[in-house]
Amino acid sequence: MRVYHPAGTANGIPPENAFLVADSANNPVAEGFLVHTYHPYLFADRPVNIFISLHSKGPGRDMLLGALLARAYQLRIQTPQYKARVFAQVSIQDASMMSFYMDGGLMADDALDVVQVTPPNARPGAPMGYDLGRIPLAAPLEQQAFLTRMNTFRLDVLQYPLLQRYMSMPHFLALYLARGREIVGEIFFSGENSAAKLLGLYILPNYRRLGLAKSLIAAGMKFLADQGVSHFEGDVIRRNGPQCALAQSCGATFIRTACFYPGLNYE
Repeated sequence: MRVYHPAGTANGIPPENAFLVADSANNPVAEGFLVHTYHPYLFADRPVNIFISLHSKGPGRDMLLGALLARAYQLRIQTPQYKARVFAQVSIQDASMMSFYMDGGLMADDALDVVQVTPPNARPGAPMGYDLGRIPLAAPLEQQAFLTRMNTFRLDVLQYPLLQRYMSMPHFLALYLARGREIVGEIFFSGENSAAKLLGLYILPNYRRLGLAKSLIAAGMKFLADQGVSHFEGDVIRRNGPQCALAQSCGATFIRTACFYPGLNYE
């Protein structure tokens, strides 16, 4: 078997970050890619995050993981001043894949948990000196700009079709918080019947630790509660300390683990 790069870019992944494994008959039996990101706002202590993904029914899987980890290390040493992490995403039902990654040297030290939240101890509105309102999303360009802002502060990339699906649900709500002409934070929920989920939230770094995230959460939950929503959920990345602390301030109670993020830290 041999490992090689595809001929060109596919789905926005440059060929040097994608790999194929072919058997002795030159038939592809495995494929994978990695995404190199810089998240100083999401993980201040480890801002370089390299996501790896591979697909194989078995043959060539070890070779593919070796190639992905080697490429991840090449990317990591380009910015030695920053701590980094290479990680994968694994379904909680996929014990075989989890064992494969752990055998390959990754650690089972992170996950995405779903929690139930209640309104935080904050006034559900704009603090003094700020403006709060609904984000205009009628035009496609407005939706794309919103995605760009949100994805800057997300570990996974929110795609346009998924945003459209969220927007079609009865309890879609997107709010902004601004100081003068500067948007300093945004939040959005979506859901149906009596339930809604907090799907995205960020506060610009210069405006953090001022209680603004709690104000946005409280405002959104009050608006939706007035529409009959009584059950709120959110996602929490275990290794994101500020995210966990914010969830606790909203009375978070564990519901389930959505997926695992096995990874390997580079110091």
